[in-house]
Amino acid sequence: MSKQKPYLSKLKKCSDKELVRIVTVEVHKYEPEAVQAAEDELSRRKISKLQMANLVKSVAQDNDAVKEIQNYVSSSGMRFTNFLIDFVIFVLLVLIASLALDSVFVTTNNNLLQAIGYGMILLIFLAYYGLSEYFFQKTAGKYITKTIVVTESGNKPDGKTILIRTLCRLIPFDRLSYLIVKRGLHDRFSKTRVIKDRE
Repeated sequence: MSKQKPYLSKLKKCSDKELVRIVTVEVHKYEPEAVQAAEDELSRRKISKLQMANLVKSVAQDNDAVKEIQNYVSSSGMRFTNFLIDFVIFVLLVLIASLALDSVFVTTNNNLLQAIGYGMILLIFLAYYGLSEYFFQKTAGKYITKTIVVTESGNKPDGKTILIRTLCRLIPFDRLSYLIVKRGLHDRFSKTRVIKDRE
């Protein structure tokens, strides 16, 4: 019993579902003493057999969902295709915006023009990637390759997650990271994945 004491304080703060996960699908991640302590904590809570069955079922479904996401992760080649399509569309949007700006804004101040140009490019970049992935979970490239952005648990990303993901795209060499690994920098930092869209 003394070996279990270090785990007890942490386990008491765990939800019933978290404890069930420890003693079932994640049992290999813990020391035997920690698993025993989790089992003892579940017993102490006097969970009914029906509740326990539902918890086990829920944990198993969550585990299957994670495996399913991993199986559906898109390839590095598909990610590069997404990048090329989105880059072409982004450049076209910048050209259109530049032509529109030239027709309504006249100045001889080169520094002002440069600042406005960079600001416009950044705004278009954030709007194109951020808004399209926030509202649709896709950019134009992902529509064509039939892929979609999800969180690591398979859910639709919230605004904060998409903002982190979009800003991380500005990291130098972010795009090249996909040629080495399936999950590049903006996936890792935002804890998102791009998977095949099953719809």
